[in-house]
This record gives sequence, C-alpha cells and structure tokens, in this order.
Amino acid sequence: MNAAHHLGQLLAKRDTNHRVVLVNKSTVPIGSARLLQQILDEHGVRNFGVASNPEFLPQGNAVEASRKPDRVIVGADTAEDFELLRRVYSQFVNHVRIRYIETTPETAEAIKYMANALLLTYISFWNGVGGRLAETFENTLMEDLKLGVTSDSRISTWGSYVSNGAGGSCFGKDIQSLIYQLNRSGRSTDLLQAVYNINEYQKTYLIDRAVHEGGFNFNNKSIALLGLAFKKRTNDMRDSSSLKVVESLLARGVASIRAYDPLATEEAAKWFDPEHNHLFERISYHDTVFEAIQGTDALFISTDWEEFRGLSSTIRKGTRPPYLIIDGRRMIPDHDMLVDLGYQYLSVGGALLSSDKQPERYGEGIVVPEPDEELVEESG
Repeated sequence: MNAAHHLGQLLAKRDTNHRVVLVNKSTVPIGSARLLQQILDEHGVRNFGVASNPEFLPQGNAVEASRKPDRVIVGADTAEDFELLRRVYSQFVNHVRIRYIETTPETAEAIKYMANALLLTYISFWNGVGGRLAETFENTLMEDLKLGVTSDSRISTWGSYVSNGAGGSCFGKDIQSLIYQLNRSGRSTDLLQAVYNINEYQKTYLIDRAVHEGGFNFNNKSIALLGLAFKKRTNDMRDSSSLKVVESLLARGVASIRAYDPLATEEAAKWFDPEHNHLFERISYHDTVFEAIQGTDALFISTDWEEFRGLSSTIRKGTRPPYLIIDGRRMIPDHDMLVDLGYQYLSVGGALLSSDKQPERYGEGIVVPEPDEELVEESG
C-alpha cells in the first residue's frame, strides 16, 4: 500500500499523458490489482492501467525457466494494455510450445495461488498417502508404487518423490493466504488445510518414528544434519524443513548438531543465531559430510543434494554401528548393505530397517558386536 500511494503521488505529477501500465509480478491476494487501481484513482493519476503478470520461476533454475517458461499469464482490462504487454513478451506470443494466456487481473492472481496449492497437494498426497502405505504395510515398495501409479498418463510424476516436506518461500505462505482469503468469504477450506497440515507434520515425523519405532533416545546425543536449504541448488532457508528438524532435535535435548550444506551454511548461521536462542550454540557447521558425521550417534538427511546420493561408503568410514540413519529424501539406494553391517536405516516411504547384528532398541550401556569383516570387504 505504501508503494501504491508513493507511485500515485509521482504519477499524478507527470507532465506527459502517455499511457502507463503498472504490472504486478508478486503473488498477492486476489483483488490487489483492483485495489492498486483505486489508490491511483484517488491520487488523480490519468491514462493508466493495472495488470497482473504472476511469476512462476522455480528456485534453482530460475534463469533457464525465465527464458523457456511453460506459460505467461497476463491479466488486464483493456485491449491497449494487452497490446503493450504483447510487445514486452513478443518472443512468447504465438509460440509453438509456450502458452501465452490473457485474462482478467483477478483470474491471473487466482491462477498463481491455485497452481501453488495444487503442487503442494501433489506433494502432500504422496507423502500422506503413498508414503504412509509403504511405511505401514510390509512388502509395499515405494519406488514400484510410484511407477505403477504414475504410469497412468492422466497422473503426473511431479510430486511423487516422497520427502520430509516441502519448504521455500512460496508453497506454505501461498496456501495459508488462500485459506485466509476463502475463510474470510465464508468458504470451506478443509482440503487446503489438510494439505498444509500434512506438509508441516512431514518435516519432523521421522524424528518421532525414530523414537517410537526404533527406540532411539535423542537426549544428550550428537546428530549430523545433512542439508539445510529447502532444496538443492539454492542457499534459501525460508521455511526449510531443516528449521523444524533443528527445533525438534533441540527440544529433545540433543547435545550437538553437526551441520553440512554445500551452499547454505552461511545463511543458516543467520537463522540459527545464538544471540536469538542460546540453544543454537549447540550447532556447528562443517565443510564436508565426512567431517559432519564425526563423533555423531545418528544422521538426518534433510535436503536432496546430489552428493548425498549414495553416502554408504562415507558413513562406513566415519561411523560405527549402532548408528541410526534417518533419510528424509531416500538418498541412499544401497542402504541394505549398511543394514547388514549393523546400522539402522529409517527413510520416508519405508519401514524401519535393522539387522540382528544390532540391538532393536537404543539405550545406555548396550554392547554391540563388531561389524562382520567379510561383509565389509564384500561391500568394497
């Protein structure tokens, strides 16, 4: 609103009467373009239009997506404004692959909200239904389940990769905003609320599973946290699952959290500022996975960085059973080998796996047998 009033004051003073179109790129409540128009009218601005042109760039590959978007959405009121924006987006108009869609400002604003809400719904459905089936019923394999379901051409493969929840600056914020806007108008939002709740629950439920299914006691333990950003190829910490993981681990009394992320360490240190909360003093940051797992009792993979795919050899070199691996991104395909050596493996979309070489429950004073040297040699 401050920006709108400031623009209104400036535009009302201009000497020329050329057409001016203000284009809103932000994700804002439906009706914001109309509100901006009213504010400019109040300031006496002449010969102007207001358009909505929401942004759909995914973080991590925004430059590529800006050059080759799936669609361009333009919401405006007059032919004159549409024509001006067609000149701005001339390379995308009448494109063979890119959809250039013209509509009303309100519809353009709603498209952005619905798109993000639907994407989070895909994620929450696979986490809350597909993942739960594979975690609950013996011999239900997550990868085969995903392949079988998405082989239907009507069902998207996007979002079918179960995880410890989606983060970032868009999904959670936008679905909460949509819930608020609909509730304010007296509309039911049960589905949207369920989608949001499932995603929030997903961020820490693996820690609860480790306690209830594996008998792991986090109190006074050292935990390696691999991945801090909300997704790979970014240092963005906004609404990252790791924020909830750290909060949950500290609440359970861990002695230390040894964190590693290829890009987000510096940004994470700002979020976990000991001056804001003295418990953040228990977090240390490390330059490699191997360094982060030293002296720890368990590790938690929270971000889908490619370098985390297949950490079995690093884990074997840096730790010894009994050791709990919590895989929030299903990044270790050869986890069976680790289980055979006495490690416990708990992943999203899978049952807790442990071998008879390791006690079923963690506790103080348990004597654990040495790993089988033949198995170690066979595994490389």
